[in-house]
Amino acid sequence: MLGRDPIRDIDFNALWKEQCRRSSFGPRSSADWDRRAARRSHRELDTDYGRAFLERLDLAGARTALDIGCGTGNLAIPLARRLRRVHALDFSPEMLRHLEINRRRAGVENLVAHRLAWTDSWAAVPKVDVAICSRALGVEDLRAALEKMTRKARLRCCATIHAGGSYLGLDVLALLDRELEPRPDYIYAVNILFQMGFRAKVDFIRSTGGMGYASAAEFIRAVRWRVGALSRREMARLRAFYRSLPLEADGRSRYRHDFDWALLAWETAR
Repeated sequence: MLGRDPIRDIDFNALWKEQCRRSSFGPRSSADWDRRAARRSHRELDTDYGRAFLERLDLAGARTALDIGCGTGNLAIPLARRLRRVHALDFSPEMLRHLEINRRRAGVENLVAHRLAWTDSWAAVPKVDVAICSRALGVEDLRAALEKMTRKARLRCCATIHAGGSYLGLDVLALLDRELEPRPDYIYAVNILFQMGFRAKVDFIRSTGGMGYASAAEFIRAVRWRVGALSRREMARLRAFYRSLPLEADGRSRYRHDFDWALLAWETAR
């Protein structure tokens, strides 16, 4: 008889919660995301990340899907073109407003939006064949979120979590007078799913992040949104760094850096 595997006795969810509390990259409210909705809508409807996610998503046998943390529709709208019905869930009203604009522009009629957070009741959201969550698992209770997501999927789930604990490029991190505590990354989710009885397949997506900024002040605000208050010396360094960025045809200075995302997929059908 085999003895008990000691990995099952490690509370990975508690470790996730502790690292969330220690992290320099804090949680974001729906109001925080409201302020970013317009820019997200403008730049994310067709990206290398979105194409890579959809290429890896297994839709075999699926007619319905749920997109958790759908944002402005970069995945929900393409999915709606391929499936009978897609439910799109987000807690930001501005994200959902832009989703509606993008849905109409795309001529998609089979997409249903739900304004809900992870901690709300999802009783009004029906069970679907496939549930996805793209870059929206920045929750305190990861196990509860994974369980909630899994209960909604008849066939399978697919989620991406940052592979690495920083949302800033190394060049920008070097300008800050501090050592940042990372966010917990995907390996916690792999182990929590294992303890839930699911062997997640893991793949990786490397995408080039980047936004155009009309001014140094706008660039500094974007960094502050990630790490909080900045010192005068840090802001001076960021202004100098901004002046070195390439200028694009639209008159904005473009900052680019790579992100690595872990894509986790697990079968829910028993």
